[in-house]
Amino acid sequence: MSSNQSTDVDPYHAYPDEPSVDKFVRRAYHASLVLGDFVYIDGGEIAMLIDDEPVNMLNNDTLTIDLKNSWDTSSAPFGYITKQNVPDLNGGFLFPAPDNKTIFQFGGETNWLFNAWLAPETAIYQFTLTGEGNGTWSKFNAGPNSGFNDLTRPVRALAASVDDTFFIFGGFINSHSSRSTMDMGYDTVPLDGIVAFNMTSGVWTNTSMPSHLIRPHGKNGMLSPVPNFGLAGLLVTAGTGTVDKQPPTFENITIYEPQRQTWHYQTSTGDIPAGRDAPCVVGVQGDNGTYEIFMYGGRVNQNDGELLGNQVQQNIDLDEVYVLSLPAFAWFRADYAAQNSRFFHTCQVVGSRQMMSIGGLNPLDANADKVSQDTAVHGLRIFDLTEMRWSDSYDANAAPYMTPQAVKDWYQQNGTSSVQWNDPMVREFFARSLPAETGPSANTTTTSPNPATSHTSSSHTGAIAGGVIGGLAGICVLAAFIFWFLRRRKQKKASSRPYQHKAEMADTYNVQEFPEESRKFEADNGQQAWEADGMQRMELDATTRRGR
Repeated sequence: MSSNQSTDVDPYHAYPDEPSVDKFVRRAYHASLVLGDFVYIDGGEIAMLIDDEPVNMLNNDTLTIDLKNSWDTSSAPFGYITKQNVPDLNGGFLFPAPDNKTIFQFGGETNWLFNAWLAPETAIYQFTLTGEGNGTWSKFNAGPNSGFNDLTRPVRALAASVDDTFFIFGGFINSHSSRSTMDMGYDTVPLDGIVAFNMTSGVWTNTSMPSHLIRPHGKNGMLSPVPNFGLAGLLVTAGTGTVDKQPPTFENITIYEPQRQTWHYQTSTGDIPAGRDAPCVVGVQGDNGTYEIFMYGGRVNQNDGELLGNQVQQNIDLDEVYVLSLPAFAWFRADYAAQNSRFFHTCQVVGSRQMMSIGGLNPLDANADKVSQDTAVHGLRIFDLTEMRWSDSYDANAAPYMTPQAVKDWYQQNGTSSVQWNDPMVREFFARSLPAETGPSANTTTTSPNPATSHTSSSHTGAIAGGVIGGLAGICVLAAFIFWFLRRRKQKKASSRPYQHKAEMADTYNVQEFPEESRKFEADNGQQAWEADGMQRMELDATTRRGR
């Protein structure tokens, strides 16, 4: 909205353009995605100044940001795409089709700005690209036999794609999530299932997940795809559930292997992040066979009200960026002074090596309904993933991503064989792409000849080679004689002994099979595989009050 436009604005509907820098206040609850040369931002709320007062309103258009050219945050090239007959939802998510020509939208709840509401039907919507940053929205026909009609719309679920399948972990339902739940009032019911949408077959399935992944209010924890490890990619999650009504730290990593639908566990080390609600994460392929997961922001507020005790400093500290490097399973923290954290924001990798943080609420506010000015212009922050530092500029010509130096130093000093694996299958997942073994724990080393002595060694090469060959020939002759003697002796003994059944000779061959506990692992005790139970409705339990 330009500064010369009328201030007579419907406060519940955003203007069809990004507000000017002097009018923008904040953005939150949206979904975002990078596809091609554009960032797409959909749903959520935006606050802007109207008659010098901050007013919350719907983000009822799909915004785009062009990534083809460099820019700073004050001049970010926003565009917008109008939406018709497509709901504006909070806490949903966007995901791309395998052909990168379609964006799907699913999940979320209708806005709480209205006193009265009508939740939209449970449906999935698609955005079909028609040009550079342009396209059209429409309702997607899931099909009567796809399994979609057995599902409900989740709010604030953790979601990620692996190969051609989109996975949705948990979330919750409430009075704003679907028409069938409109009588729930202010209650929320957590969902304990994993919804998977195979975009090749068009089939939706719903299976159970471990109880520690259930997130009562759909706030805490993180989920990231790891495409280059395992059979065909993995899903890595941490920080879910609650410990003494607080989100747990990110020490314990849960790994889901989608091909076999098995759960695995690994303890992380290093500078482990504190528990938090609503951080954002991005993942990047490293330059030495590693994979880095970057996490930023979040909030700690046990009562959803005034911050207590040391919670003010705890929330300020959540402005720090952490990176989990795989297969080291080691956490690292970016070295800068934390100042302005945020939660209910989104993050995307843009260009070659930068992360864009989009929007978010101020965790120092007493509650989410308080409207405070975002310290970031247009709510945009840019983080260099290699140099681990913030800036106000997007660089379309940045050099390719390289693993941060602090992470490389760890591999150099420790090596991957220093990792204490909790689950042999996790070790197997990462064995195919382990980076070069370095550090004091390496199993093998490579030495170079000493330049001061290399010339004297070459003068004796012929004599040394002749001695080695002669010695090997003598050993071979002696070994052949011993083999002939022992075999002849064995044959004489065998001729005077009765025939043994093959089964009785099994121990002689020392044949061993892998024990069952080393093949599959259960979510709770790591011994027996969790088996998927096929398609079924999400199971509900533990009704709780809504905490926005």
